[in-house]
Amino acid sequence: MSNKDMGESILEGLGGPDNISHFTHCATRLRVTPKSRGAIDQELIEKTPGVLSVIEQSGQTQVVLGDKVESVYNEMLKLPGMNKVGEGDSSAKTADGDEKKAGVITRMFDVLSDSFRPVLWALLGSSMILTLIVLLQQLGYFGHYTNFAGESVVKDLVNGPKLGDDALNGEMLNAWRQEFTFWFLLLAAALSVLNFMPIMIGATAAKRLGANMWVGAAIPAALMTDAFRGLSEILPEGATHLTLFSIGGWDVPLYLFSYTGQIFPPLFAVALLAPLERLLKKIIPTMLHMVFVPMISIMIMVPLTALVIGPFGILLGQGISNAFEWLNGVAPWLVGAVIAGAYLFMVPLGLHWPLNAVMINNLQTDGFDFIQSPMGAFNFAVFGAVTAVAIRAGKNKELRQTAFGASLSGLLGGISEPSFYGVVLRFKRVIPLILVPAVIGGALISTLGVKSYAFAFTSLLSIPAMQPSLLYALGLAVAFFGAMAGVLIFGYDKKSSKKAVDEAKNEEEVEAGVVDRKPATVGATAGNSATTDASSVVAGSPAAPAAAGGAAAGAGAAAAASSSEQGESNLPWASESAELVIPSPLEGQAIALSDVPDPIFAGAKLGKGAGIEPTGDTVFAPMAGKVIATPSSGHAVGLKLENGVELLIHVGIDTVNLAGEGFDVKVTKGQTVEAGQALLTFDRAVIEKAGYPLTTPVLVTNTVKFADVEGETGPVVPGDNLLKITQK
Repeated sequence: MSNKDMGESILEGLGGPDNISHFTHCATRLRVTPKSRGAIDQELIEKTPGVLSVIEQSGQTQVVLGDKVESVYNEMLKLPGMNKVGEGDSSAKTADGDEKKAGVITRMFDVLSDSFRPVLWALLGSSMILTLIVLLQQLGYFGHYTNFAGESVVKDLVNGPKLGDDALNGEMLNAWRQEFTFWFLLLAAALSVLNFMPIMIGATAAKRLGANMWVGAAIPAALMTDAFRGLSEILPEGATHLTLFSIGGWDVPLYLFSYTGQIFPPLFAVALLAPLERLLKKIIPTMLHMVFVPMISIMIMVPLTALVIGPFGILLGQGISNAFEWLNGVAPWLVGAVIAGAYLFMVPLGLHWPLNAVMINNLQTDGFDFIQSPMGAFNFAVFGAVTAVAIRAGKNKELRQTAFGASLSGLLGGISEPSFYGVVLRFKRVIPLILVPAVIGGALISTLGVKSYAFAFTSLLSIPAMQPSLLYALGLAVAFFGAMAGVLIFGYDKKSSKKAVDEAKNEEEVEAGVVDRKPATVGATAGNSATTDASSVVAGSPAAPAAAGGAAAGAGAAAAASSSEQGESNLPWASESAELVIPSPLEGQAIALSDVPDPIFAGAKLGKGAGIEPTGDTVFAPMAGKVIATPSSGHAVGLKLENGVELLIHVGIDTVNLAGEGFDVKVTKGQTVEAGQALLTFDRAVIEKAGYPLTTPVLVTNTVKFADVEGETGPVVPGDNLLKITQK
């Protein structure tokens, strides 16, 4: 199928140009923000030859195409109706009422996910500090005191003393500050992101909606200044608001809420800021934009937020929280069961982001949350099932490594995507085996009254963030070992399990010399043609570079010597026992591909390889070859090496969103490069500031031509061995 035909099929599956509000691509995937998910025919897209996978993530429909993505993308832009889509305004609307409604809901989840993702990095880090402090408190590290009820309780640095009198509370808290000054400094670090979340969300949401991100940050920041908070000091006793001004005898009230840690007010404020900025830019001359657009925007939006948007957002957050709290008081087991059971279906649809907003609001308003703890039951059920898949995989090395890596990244880091996308959705048989123990574990956790006191990914290390920790651990154990037992007993996929056993048995026979691994002889005409083509390629290919090591050089010689016997191969270095070592293109720490924090890369759906956590900032050509891909965003480069291996070097995860910022590409598509030649440089600070992982996958995109591709782990510098490739 041609690239144009692929594009036409994919566009039809996406619901046509009228269903696309935002359309772009990265190095491996088409990234589409649809106006209506209901108009998407995912089955049609998945059946299109060349489509590797379709996933719904962060409010986007992502069509994974591998190295064909740029060509297909360019062909799709040429199709009727697509000339005005491109990377255009994501606020486009349709005329159909139902479509428009669906588009608004989809857009809301898009904005939620894209607003939270950049902040999560800092939020999770600071929350783990808070988890450490809470754990030390529970262990009695800071000592005990007698509260207003006459009970001896641990000193609570996070929530302060409870003596029943504000003056006495303040006096004791100051004594604690003097005694534990260092820990209060760490407490400030732990609460920094949570307290100033409105400013951060204002910035990220504004960027997502196309408004100035710093104006978006300034609006909630204004309501957190001493100038605004000081107004509460002149509030009459018993009053709930001040009178801002009067119109025709009607008083306009100003309600003085605390906006620390609030989520909904900045989101709603920025939703109005974006169209306001666009309007002002149309009215005000271009030469005056820089001064008067932000000035007028802030003058309008700050009072509007203080008067209407802010109070509405706070009351909405409190209303949602109160509804959950009421239900939790009536039937806590039901809350836990529903949250743990529904999470499997919420994540792919992006519905978990509103829950994250509610959880953060609860933590800031009440000091604790009861939604996050039963979520842990679902995650641990997933980790238990994936661990069992790794055990049952037997000699299926690829699946075993993927599953074990995914399980460890979940249990230790709380990262569930490799487990979810790399294993669970691949073997759907495990889904009911996950849901049953997850629901039981979630119901148990909520029934036991477990609450979270910090926002943290669910892992073994974050257990102290939930209290009582032992009861929480009990619920996690039920979910983990229940799912593990289910998969061990019933299996993860009967057909796949049998196939894995058969493949392992066949591999043993090959190694023992029982089975000949050579492909069957082809017909005379085809065979002669193939032999001629392969021989001409080998004859014109250079010996393996010295950087690949002596074994690789020997493999290249063996390939040339046996070209007449290996006519069916189109690889210059192919031979009966050929191996090739590909050097590292980058300085850093090599990791298993399954540990890369992206389900498509980790699942080897674009090819096998390895990941690198870079310490350097320059990508070099590992061997001589030709540049076959240089995306306009500059975050990746594709190479076809002289030995026939096709490599994709993808700097960072989701860095396509930087639109080239922080990247400097040194080569062009079609250019011939030598081993050690600089391909691109990147600014680590820009990527880290944007909140994207620097993890760099190095993939063999034509993996199907080889028997195996294995990656090294440990420290590497350019020229060190990174990948070992075995021919078929």
